[in-house]
Amino acid sequence: MVELVSSDPGAFSSFDSGVISAIQGLKMDFLGINLAATPSVTRLDLLFLVPVLAGLTAFLLCWVQNRINVLQIEQSRLSQWGMTVFMIAFSTYFAFIVPAGVGLYWAWGNLFAIGVMYLVNLIYDPKKYIDYKALEQIKKDVAAQRAADKRNRKLARKYMKLFNSNSEHMKLMFYSEGSGYYKYFANIIDAILKNSKLTIHYVTSDPDDAIFRKDEPRIIPYYADETRLISLMMKVEADIVVMTTPDLEKYHIKRSKVRKDVEYIYIDHACSSLNLTYRTGAFDYFDTIFSVGPDQTEEIRALEALRGTKKKKIVECGYGLIDNMIAAYGASDKTPNEKPTILIAPSWQYDNIMDSCLDGLIEGLYGKGYRIVIRPHPQYVRRFPVRMKEIIGKYGDLFGDDFAIETDFSSNVTVYTADLVITDWSAIAYEFSFTTLKPSLFINTKMKVVNKAYKKIDIVPFDITARDIIGKSVDKDGVPEIGEAVAYLLSHQDEYRGSIEKLRSEHFYNLGSSGEAGAKYITDRLTRKKKKKKSAAVSGTDAENDAETA
Repeated sequence: MVELVSSDPGAFSSFDSGVISAIQGLKMDFLGINLAATPSVTRLDLLFLVPVLAGLTAFLLCWVQNRINVLQIEQSRLSQWGMTVFMIAFSTYFAFIVPAGVGLYWAWGNLFAIGVMYLVNLIYDPKKYIDYKALEQIKKDVAAQRAADKRNRKLARKYMKLFNSNSEHMKLMFYSEGSGYYKYFANIIDAILKNSKLTIHYVTSDPDDAIFRKDEPRIIPYYADETRLISLMMKVEADIVVMTTPDLEKYHIKRSKVRKDVEYIYIDHACSSLNLTYRTGAFDYFDTIFSVGPDQTEEIRALEALRGTKKKKIVECGYGLIDNMIAAYGASDKTPNEKPTILIAPSWQYDNIMDSCLDGLIEGLYGKGYRIVIRPHPQYVRRFPVRMKEIIGKYGDLFGDDFAIETDFSSNVTVYTADLVITDWSAIAYEFSFTTLKPSLFINTKMKVVNKAYKKIDIVPFDITARDIIGKSVDKDGVPEIGEAVAYLLSHQDEYRGSIEKLRSEHFYNLGSSGEAGAKYITDRLTRKKKKKKSAAVSGTDAENDAETA
C-alpha cells in the first residue's frame, strides 16, 4: 500500500489528503531493512536474512516445544521432528514470498512464544499435574503390546497354515477364548481320549494358552488371532465343533460356510440361568446344548417356543468344573485356615463390587482377623486394564499374608480353599457353595441382566432363587456393617450345609460323571456321522454302477 501510494498518489485522489500524506510519510526501514520489500533467493542482502531468521526461530521454537511442551513431549520422535521440519520449511518458504515485515513478525512471534511457554510452565508446573513416570510406563506398555501383537500375527500365520493343511481330515474341533476356558472342556476331553482314538483339534485365541504346553499327542493346538479367527471359523470342515462362546453367527464367529452339516455344541461356562445372563438369541444357531441341569433345559425349551426357533438337541450333561472342584476339595487337606479366608469375587457388569463398594468391603474386613483375596472377573481384567492397575496400585501397601489380588484364573484352588465368598451376581458363588457346601454372601448391586427380555418366559432365573438358599444377601448401604454378616455366615455354616447339598443334587445332571456323559454323546455322534457318510458313499457307487450297466 505504501509503495502504491508513493508511486501513483493520483490514483488515490478520492482519499483525504491528510491520509495520503500520512501514508507517504510512513518509514518502512528497520535496522537497515525495508520491511515492505520482498526477499529474494537470488539476492544476498539484508532482506535475505529475514527468511533465514524465520526458519531458525521456527526450529528453535519446535526444539523447545519438544522439550517442555506437555503435548509435544508425548508425541513420538518421528512426529516431533516431522513437525519441526515442516515448520522450518513453511516459515522459510513463505518468508521469501511475503514482505520482510511479515517474516520478521513470524521470527519475533516464535521467540515470544518460547518465553511464554517457560513462563506458563513456571506458574503451572506440569510435574504437579502429570505423572510422567506413569506416562513413561504406559509408553513402554504400548511398545511391548505392539511387539507382542507383531509376534502373535506371525504365530497366527504359522498355525493358520497348519490348520488349513489338517482341516480336510478334522472330525472334532474345540474352540477356546483363552487359557482359562480349558477347565470347562477338561472332563469331556479326558473321557474322549480315554475311550476313543479320536484326535482333538483345539483352536484358541490365546497365544500363551496352557494347551500348547500340554503333552498329549492326540490334542493338536492352534492359535488364531482376532482377524484370522473370523476366516478360520467360516472354513471349518470338522464334523463337530464344541465351544463355550455364545452368540454364534451373530457377531464375528460364524457357522462354517464350507460345510452346512457341521454340528455346533454349546457348553456353558457357568451353572446359572441361560435366559438372564446371555443376550437374546444367544443360542439360536447352535445345534446342540450340553445342559448343566433341569433349570437350563427348561429355559432352552421355553426360549425356543417364545422365539419360534428350531428345537435343539439337549444333552443332559452336567458341569465338569463343579465335578472337578468337588473331587479336588474332597481330596484336599481340610486343615482350617490359620485365619478365615474371605474371597471377594465379583462379576464384571455395571455397578459391580470392584466399581461400587470395594473400598467399603476392604475397610470393613481388613485388619479384623481375616485373610482377604480379591479375584476380579476375567472379563473385568481384560476390558478395564487401566482401572485394574489403579486398584492394584491403590492397595499395593496392603499386599502380604492377609491381603492379595489374584488375576491368574487357570486354577480354582483359591475358590475351594476359601471360608466364605463375597460376590454380587457372579456364578462363582455357586461353584464355591456347591463345592464346599459353605454359604456365600451376596451384595445386592444392580442385578446382572444381559437379556432385558428375560421376563418373557414364565421361569424365575436360578440366579435369583438360589441366592437366599445358599447364603445371605446384603444391600450396598449395608456394606459398612459387612463384618456382622460375615461373622454370622462363618458361625452358621453347618446350618446351611443341608439346604446347599439338596439344591446341588437337584440342579446338576450326572454329578461326578458329566465328562463321560458329554464324551459319550460326541463319540456316538461321530460314529453315526461316519456310518452315514460311508453309507452315502456306497449308495453313490451303486448308483454309478447301475448307470454303467444300463
